[in-house]
Amino acid sequence: MKMPFASAGHFSAHSILSLMSAHALGRNMSRVSTGPSSGPHLQIPSPGYLAAAQSKNLMKGLDVCVFLADKSGVEFKLEGGKMATAQEMHELVVELLELPPMARDLFALWVVSPLLEIQLKPHHVPFRVVQQWPDLLLKYSSASNKEISLDEPVLLFRRNVFFPKNKEMREVRAEECLRLLYAEAKYNVLEGRYPCSAQDCEALAGLQAVAENGTYDSNRHKPSFFKPEQYLPGHLCKSSWLRARPEERIAEQHRLASAKLNVISTQKVLKKYMELVWKLPMYGSAFFVGQIERPAGILGTWIQNPDIRVVVAINAQGVCIVDKEKNEILLLLPFEKLSWEYAEPPCRKKEGCLPCLFVQFQACDRKHSDYTRLLQVFSKQAIMMDAMIESSVLLKTGSVPNTPSSCTVLIYPRLQDVRERLNSALRDVVDKGAGPSALTSAIPAMITKMERLVVSTFDSQGERMKDGCKKQAWRFR
Repeated sequence: MKMPFASAGHFSAHSILSLMSAHALGRNMSRVSTGPSSGPHLQIPSPGYLAAAQSKNLMKGLDVCVFLADKSGVEFKLEGGKMATAQEMHELVVELLELPPMARDLFALWVVSPLLEIQLKPHHVPFRVVQQWPDLLLKYSSASNKEISLDEPVLLFRRNVFFPKNKEMREVRAEECLRLLYAEAKYNVLEGRYPCSAQDCEALAGLQAVAENGTYDSNRHKPSFFKPEQYLPGHLCKSSWLRARPEERIAEQHRLASAKLNVISTQKVLKKYMELVWKLPMYGSAFFVGQIERPAGILGTWIQNPDIRVVVAINAQGVCIVDKEKNEILLLLPFEKLSWEYAEPPCRKKEGCLPCLFVQFQACDRKHSDYTRLLQVFSKQAIMMDAMIESSVLLKTGSVPNTPSSCTVLIYPRLQDVRERLNSALRDVVDKGAGPSALTSAIPAMITKMERLVVSTFDSQGERMKDGCKKQAWRFR
């Protein structure tokens, strides 16, 4: 079963849809008496009886809790809830939260746990997805059996990964929608899923302080008022003699943000926060986990270097690879500047042998501008990364309608066809007089840290170059 719109990550909620359990089905066998026998014996029900009992069980009402990004929840009782589709539950949440009509496309239902995140398609049945959760973890995560047995998924209402960011920036005005987007964006910033500079993080912390505590008051909002971990990512919460304490920096940003916003309204503050977050290249991404090879150290191949654990963020603009430990962007590529391919190892059943995603891009240095680099990302989720990129490229070229419900349908054309359509669409934009600036304004610049990557290099003829790398990336493991 393919789940193309899923990503691994961490979510701190530990509640679960407790009634959505695999153990709730098919337990209708009972001891019955059959006449003059000396005692009761076990009678196996007929298939028709089992089917009727199971059908009755499935149609029972279900208590459901759908969580929001701020960790609050919407609770309701749903008749026939075990057979309810994601679209039916989604419509009910939109109605209960009294959201505007555009929320039906802006948000989606997700099943999320610390080990895996899946955006549900409209026809998915959440109850069945939760039942299959251990199997999905075995297929798409590297978790141990113990971790899988302890994992607890929750149903989450959050941004649709395929909703166009430009449309979001233009049309989202309702405070209810802004609050939900703000809560999700804040979570991603604080968890380090949106890597950004210390300056940007502190500016966002100041706006967060205004949104949650009101206008700065020197008598009330002293540095001791703020808990750094609630406003800044973990790596910025540490004190350093080179700069002021985190609490002091947050208080100062609170003061500056209050001064800049002449008329403070909740809607205005939330919009200002989102305007900063919208500029981040990872905004609106689906997140996946993987690993890449680490460059050989001083001792070369004598010592086996552990792989670099990475987060692969994919959105409608491109692909971003982030060093998970250092919270640092290693590679940022718009779709227009990359080629990709999914591959499975020849020995799939061998333990530790992972599928991979090949990402090919133009060399950044002028000396070898006609060369290309090939990076290999190892991950059980490589097939989902491949599907996410394909769907995003098809949307970008207009090959499928630009609506969230339609873009969750998987289509697998030849990669050459996809890229031809993409190049054709880009040429059309230029031919219509938009010029290069219209493209570059919507596409983030390519960022690479080549010294941190192990890549294979190819010349313009497609021949692999011997670039002195002692440890090559082009292999399976």
